[in-house]
Amino acid sequence: MRKPRIPARARVRFFAIAALLLSGAPAALQALPDDRDQPIYISSDRAERDERKGTTVYTGDVEIDQGSLHISASSVTIRESGDAVSEILATGDPAKMRQKPAEDREPVYAKARSIQYDVTGEVLTLIDDASVTQEGTTVTGDRIVYYIEEQRVKASGGGNAAGKERVKVVIPPRRGGTRSGAPAAPQGKSDAPT
Repeated sequence: MRKPRIPARARVRFFAIAALLLSGAPAALQALPDDRDQPIYISSDRAERDERKGTTVYTGDVEIDQGSLHISASSVTIRESGDAVSEILATGDPAKMRQKPAEDREPVYAKARSIQYDVTGEVLTLIDDASVTQEGTTVTGDRIVYYIEEQRVKASGGGNAAGKERVKVVIPPRRGGTRSGAPAAPQGKSDAPT
């Protein structure tokens, strides 16, 4: 089975841009410098390539590692258009991602039932019970969308729908110019980010 070619730029942006959701600083876009040069390891119970559709689907306890990056999901679909990746979709209950944006920074943790990266449009979307945590700051909502080129983030709650929560942000107090404490679990959630 042919392994899809994921451009280095797409891999780094998909896996590292969650840091921008919290910091707003362009420097946060970078992952650890050597992450992008590391091999990508994908393990799953099953993998299926459909050449006609241009998709590769990994299912069953999917684990993806590249340097400090780790993704765990029930399913990961990589969609190609021509010879380039156009979309990456990770789903789970929840799908989880973690990566260190810099050697001296705490890891960024992101999770949602669906993590979608539109490579062509450069948009990262976390859907359904979405949260992003770094250095104690947590953003939660039903949907968190990051427009990469514009460096713009939108978070939304479930509105008035039954059982849906509003957008919540938890920002710990600063001590000595840095955030205090380790990443906190999102409010109302019992499981810590992993």
